[in-house]
Amino acid sequence: MENPRPDKVAVVEEVRGRLEGADAVLLTEYRGLKVTELGALRSAMRSAGGEYKIYKNTLVRLAARELGIDLDDVLVGPTALAFVSTKTDGSPGDIASV
Repeated sequence: MENPRPDKVAVVEEVRGRLEGADAVLLTEYRGLKVTELGALRSAMRSAGGEYKIYKNTLVRLAARELGIDLDDVLVGPTALAFVSTKTDGSPGDIASV
């Protein structure tokens, strides 16, 4: 990316940091989900140690490439990432529940 905007650079850095720090990352399609349904999904995931985020596919691609991960084939259409990490109480996130 030539002369990227600072906000896009910040998002790429955020995604890269989340990819590096997560125990697991699940890519999902969120097409058809209403905003209220997404909110309920986020709440349910949070209790299991997950965080559900939507980013522009292009920015996720750039962050993944910086880490040597090729996601080009799976970043198609409306894609969200579910990051699984350690819970706030220090226990490991539950990948299966997320």
